[in-house]
Amino acid sequence: MGEISQQRWAILREQRLPYEDIYEQATEGLETALIGVSNDGRLHLLLTIDVAPQNLPPDLQSLQVRILEGGQIWLDVSARSHHEELLTLVANKVLHAIQIEGRDPAVSVERIIDDVRAALRPLAPDLSSAEQIGLFGELWVLSNVLFPTIGPRVCHLWSGPDSERHDFVGQEVHVEVKTTTRSEPRHEISRIDQLRPPNNKRLLFVSVMLERSLGGDETLADRVDEIREKLGSDGHALDVFDSRLAQLGWHEGLRQTGTLLRFTFRDVHVFEVTGTFPRLPDDYVPPLGVTGIKYNINVGSLPSLDVSTVQEFLSVA
Repeated sequence: MGEISQQRWAILREQRLPYEDIYEQATEGLETALIGVSNDGRLHLLLTIDVAPQNLPPDLQSLQVRILEGGQIWLDVSARSHHEELLTLVANKVLHAIQIEGRDPAVSVERIIDDVRAALRPLAPDLSSAEQIGLFGELWVLSNVLFPTIGPRVCHLWSGPDSERHDFVGQEVHVEVKTTTRSEPRHEISRIDQLRPPNNKRLLFVSVMLERSLGGDETLADRVDEIREKLGSDGHALDVFDSRLAQLGWHEGLRQTGTLLRFTFRDVHVFEVTGTFPRLPDDYVPPLGVTGIKYNINVGSLPSLDVSTVQEFLSVA
């Protein structure tokens, strides 16, 4: 009993008695999932859940998501027979997410249907060049600087998508990431308090330098895939990561647009924001009526932290 296929649907239709429903275990080793054909001819994927979600995905073609309650709460994903291929695609992706990646059933259904919906509708606006550069840098730091020490928990610390002051917020350490494609490590600071360490916490500043070119080694899609692979079967971390990506405008349809920029990683340096680090003074108050300030800093002449020191700081994040 493996992947859901056209043949399995056909066998269920043949075995179904008139005016009755028929169901069987969807896949071996997963007793909380059933597939079946109801007496009205609809095809179903049933998933047991502990708590019914507050909101369900809107219908997609004839694909519907409903809640069935009785002794057990079921999430019912169904479609008319003429959309068998669509339901089969969604069902196999959902079962893989639950069984292999350990993801939450309700979250998986919503995410996968949203992905399919994005593929069927006109694409959302592309990420701008500046957005791609910034997101590439954040993902590079998440994967190569933070993940080796913090592990999958780093996804929960990623606060950049929520427009917080710093990109990663831990209990003892905050991290701000700035990425540039310039030839020197010069970065724009967009908030008065962006380089102000929180009380009784460290603030690390990560300078990422990229080269943008048609012959570049990687795109955002490569960074996304790398992190998903590192998260492995940690379904909760994967859900958080995908949710954060969506907040920043990433969707899977971007892979087919041809608008993803190509980058080659050049260098990265990590600094502690303290002492003579170039920034506005902590007690700086802008003149009355000034509601925002942007300024540039150059960290090229500053001594950066070595790897062991960065790991020591992040170990308590």
